[in-house]
Amino acid sequence: MAERIPLAGVDRSEWLKLRKTGLGGSDAGAVCGVNPYVSSMNVYFDKISEDIGDQDNEAMRQGRDMEDYVARRFMEATGLKVRRSNYMYRSREYPFMLADVDRFIEGGEAGLECKTASPYQADQWKDGA
Repeated sequence: MAERIPLAGVDRSEWLKLRKTGLGGSDAGAVCGVNPYVSSMNVYFDKISEDIGDQDNEAMRQGRDMEDYVARRFMEATGLKVRRSNYMYRSREYPFMLADVDRFIEGGEAGLECKTASPYQADQWKDGA
């Protein structure tokens, strides 16, 4: 079970502060050592620092801008319907675990993570990698 933290009316800096209170999906790859861009030590220092610096870049912005498009294409390709979530979720059993779900798939207990990648990075995403 999870606590739902409402995000309606929460600005980006408040959302970034909330993210510092636990580990989310974006942190998991770094903590496990499989993120080529962020190390587990980067995550650790980010979580203990009081700095709320927004490490945003053009690729990250485009990813957010394309989220609706990815969700629509998913619905077209699968016939499934998705809905937006306006909550951050915190595990009651493991309160350090956070989740920001891009979309929920209706009629089931599944989420959709809307990701985009540059075609110039296609060699990093080969089958079996």
